[in-house]
Amino acid sequence: MNPSTEFGAGPQSKHIDALSIGLFGLTVGAITLGLHQLAWFGSEDEFDHLAIWIMSLLFGGIVQIVAGFVEVRYDQQLGGTALTMYGFLWVGISTLGILDTVMQVGPHPYVEIPLLATFACFSAVMIYLTGQKTLVLCILHIVITITLTSVVLAKFGLIGETIPGFGHLAIGAVAFIHAMGTLVNEFTQGTKIPLGKPPFKV
Repeated sequence: MNPSTEFGAGPQSKHIDALSIGLFGLTVGAITLGLHQLAWFGSEDEFDHLAIWIMSLLFGGIVQIVAGFVEVRYDQQLGGTALTMYGFLWVGISTLGILDTVMQVGPHPYVEIPLLATFACFSAVMIYLTGQKTLVLCILHIVITITLTSVVLAKFGLIGETIPGFGHLAIGAVAFIHAMGTLVNEFTQGTKIPLGKPPFKV
């Protein structure tokens, strides 16, 4: 497989653009969770909370995992690793949210901190790796790193849900830009949506 096709970049790609599928799923999950954290849905009851976590589970979790497996099938190690790992993160967090909503008994906030902190470090490394692909993808992981760090601080009770909420909205926006960009650029035989030169390209 041509390395230039990793992450579905460029019109030379001869296989399904699994990254775009995963990023569209991330877009839905992140925006839904972000609006919930900012209380922009208004007064939410138990059913609303359950619906939010189910959407996060399906789109943020399962869609990314499926897309990640497709990337692995096409020997795209970076894309496959990122999508599957972030997908399982969303599955874990969403499952805890569903259990908390249904059973009214959630885990201690500190329980999730090792998981979130580990993924914040993972995302920091991904900044450099994706910085060799496109600028937008690199920016996405910068935003993910900042957002996960803010979520950890929120779990410690040091900040509220506002910063994580806006962070998730930013994740959704940047993920949508890259997903749409790769699709448009793939099927219009030319770069119509610039995704930026890779800042760390060797």
